[in-house]
Amino acid sequence: MNKTYTYNKTHYFIRVTFVGIFAIFMLGFGIYYFFKTAALMYLGLIGIASYIIFETFITCANPNTVIISDEGITFKDNIHEDVYKWDEIKDFNVRQFPRREEVYILINKDDFKLFKGRYWVFCYYFNDKKELYDYLVKKEIEVNPNSYKNRNNRSKAEKKK
Repeated sequence: MNKTYTYNKTHYFIRVTFVGIFAIFMLGFGIYYFFKTAALMYLGLIGIASYIIFETFITCANPNTVIISDEGITFKDNIHEDVYKWDEIKDFNVRQFPRREEVYILINKDDFKLFKGRYWVFCYYFNDKKELYDYLVKKEIEVNPNSYKNRNNRSKAEKKK
């Protein structure tokens, strides 16, 4: 299997890139008014804007391309590319948001890296969204079959039978 899923360019610009650009302006606004007024509320604005800028431009937390192959999975955005081989992945945790067809993926959580390993995948805006969403959910079960979440889901399924 070798499949590439891409985010709709217009939606990616609006939901990710534009928000990052807006955060840059808000950071400047917050810094200016913090030094001008010394009001602590601007520190909150500075912190939030900095976090958004970090996730948008410094990490690959919001990929616009997901490439799945037999060898591994790749997350790409306009600047970065994070590649994982399946045999290197110890943990593949997927938090599901089914109504929004969105997943939050945490890869190798015990091997913490500041710039890598956490991804928001808004499947709804990708081509073949259902296929991508289902694949990621099933891959978590395959990689982490004995996790508490997967054991709980299996016991619920067995009770329904």
